[in-house]
Amino acid sequence: MRPLVFVTTGNGRQPFLRLLESVDRLVGEGLFGAAEVLLQSGNDGGFRAAHCRQERFLPMDDFVDTVARAHLVISHAGAGTLLHLLHAGRVPVIMPRRRAFGECVDDHQLELVEVLAREGRVVLAMSPEALPAAVAEAGRRIVLQGHHAPPRMISLVASAIEELMGGSSNAISADSSLV
Repeated sequence: MRPLVFVTTGNGRQPFLRLLESVDRLVGEGLFGAAEVLLQSGNDGGFRAAHCRQERFLPMDDFVDTVARAHLVISHAGAGTLLHLLHAGRVPVIMPRRRAFGECVDDHQLELVEVLAREGRVVLAMSPEALPAAVAEAGRRIVLQGHHAPPRMISLVASAIEELMGGSSNAISADSSLV
């Protein structure tokens, strides 16, 4: 069975072509070798992958299963997605959506992911040019099969996300559909 790289953009209404186009290009250049690459492209309705399998959205059960099967996850920095990835014990490559590129309304994703990167919980890729080095770094990190983030860590991250989002606890439930 081929290794799986899973790329997710969440369900934000703004396009995130910066991530999708760069991953598709890197797949075409051979960065991921023989791995299967699945792009969850979300609301980027006009994007068509040339080198990857593409799904606009995944049902939550499929999303959770895909995260569990993936040997590498590349993602936006949405709160719901990050909670799922951390709970699954993943150290994902994260490219935050940025206001400057019209990918979100503010830079809350950047603020959150900078904290998680300093703690070693994610590998940060601020630009398409940074993706190859971030993928290589993520490949060097060992994540034990079946390892899950300690419950206290999940609770702390959930509290931090809630605080950043202005106290909206509905946005970070464990079975959130924000992915």
